[in-house]
This record gives sequence, C-alpha cells and structure tokens, in this order.
Amino acid sequence: MTLSVSAYVIAPDGSIADIPLPSDLAGFESARRNFYGAASKKYGLNLLSQLQDIAFLEVRGELLNQLLSEIEVLLNNTALDESGDYWRFRLNNIKIAAELALKHGEAGAISIG
Repeated sequence: MTLSVSAYVIAPDGSIADIPLPSDLAGFESARRNFYGAASKKYGLNLLSQLQDIAFLEVRGELLNQLLSEIEVLLNNTALDESGDYWRFRLNNIKIAAELALKHGEAGAISIG
C-alpha cells in the first residue's frame, strides 16, 4: 500500500473539486512511522507527525503554511544520496499540492494518506 497526496477545494456547500497534481506519490505505507513519524519527532514537527498515528491527514487553509514549513525542514535535512532523491521527490509532491491548495485560501485543502 502507498501513501498519496491529493489537493482540492471545498466549496461552501461542502462539495469538493479536485486540483490536478503532476504526481500524487508520498511514499510507501511504512513511511508513516519510518520517515514522516520519525523525522517529524526528530525535528519537532507537529502536522506531519500525526501521520504516525492516523491513516489520513487533512490540512486546510492557514495550516497549509505550517505544513509547507515542515516540508522545508525535511527537504533541508534529507540526505543527498539516492534515498534522498526518493524522499525529495515525494516531499516536493506534497509541497506542490499545498502551494496549489493555498491559492484557494481557506477553501483549499490537501490530504495525505
């Protein structure tokens, strides 16, 4: 099983419109604990650390800025080797999703799960 990221806009009536992404890959299921959970604890990150305990993380509105900050911390601390390339690609997928959703203000959201 793999983790994926999606971006969408939530309308006032509750309907959802997907935002197309170039890639939705966020890692293997084991990444919840082995990467997102462990790295988040190591660097004191709050949003991404929730993936260790829940199956689906939704981030909306202003919290997208916090998520982008957490992604930057991980990007800046990911090893520059082959496994680092793997993680940078997936972290950038989450970053792109968050940036696109943020353009829609409080209606923008992403999910990782």
